[in-house]
Amino acid sequence: SKMVAFFELFLLFSVLSWAMEFYFDLRQHRKLCQKKLPQELEGIVTEDEFLKANDYSRDKISFEMMSSGINITATVFFYLMGGLLWMWDVSLFLIKPFGFSEENEIWQSVAFCIVLYAKSSIESAPLDLYQTFVIEERHGFNKQTLRLWFMDQVKTFFLVVVLLFPAVAGGIHIIIWGGKDFWFYIWSFCLVLVLVFQTIYPQVIQPMFNTFTPLKDGSLKTAIEDLARAHKFPLKKLFVVDGSTRSSHSNAYFYGKQEIWRWLADLCVKSGGRIWKQQACCAVRHSQSFTSWKR
Repeated sequence: SKMVAFFELFLLFSVLSWAMEFYFDLRQHRKLCQKKLPQELEGIVTEDEFLKANDYSRDKISFEMMSSGINITATVFFYLMGGLLWMWDVSLFLIKPFGFSEENEIWQSVAFCIVLYAKSSIESAPLDLYQTFVIEERHGFNKQTLRLWFMDQVKTFFLVVVLLFPAVAGGIHIIIWGGKDFWFYIWSFCLVLVLVFQTIYPQVIQPMFNTFTPLKDGSLKTAIEDLARAHKFPLKKLFVVDGSTRSSHSNAYFYGKQEIWRWLADLCVKSGGRIWKQQACCAVRHSQSFTSWKR
């Protein structure tokens, strides 16, 4: 039947997609096994820095290959064993005590999405813990405590539950109401959701996980502003985020359309009491390079 053919094609595409990514990761892993400093990097990094970076990247990509293999295997078996149908029945079981039945498909769909997210979170937790507290810890990057990791999971689950209900309920209601033209209405609804989430994420959601403080006046702020001006980048505000509470990786990213909010990881700004102006500007320029602006 058409449904069986679609199901088999979906599984086939999933496996082929994983196989292609695994092949590329394997090639990259072999490249990372080289011990000799490339000629192009001589004078830029030391041999010790090169070997440390290779060791970290090799550990990361090995873990990604292992975790992706586990995930694709679990996913295929889950679908083949009728996991989605079972979870649909579980969602019905959960809403019945509240007086709902299978006729209340909106409520059952919301419950189904929550159960599916809970399943995904439980499955990914051991791998996430290993990556954070073993791999990142081994290479000196992890700054996160087990309590902070757990609180992040609780906050994320709470946000998913709160935000998922209006999104799923609204989407299903539109599909029922829209008739044959439902695709246009659901597309418009999804577009609005994306714009709303992009607006509330930096203002409401992100501050639940991090603290943002305005970057103080000084040589670093001046250098970043000069860099933005040189590339006609519409920079308006600069904030420092307490990224060191979770990781010692440095990063920078931007948000906005009319106004650009540039958020720097605090490790970009200070380390050992001295400012890393050049490194911070490199992080900013790297983030800026992902977006092209009309001139």
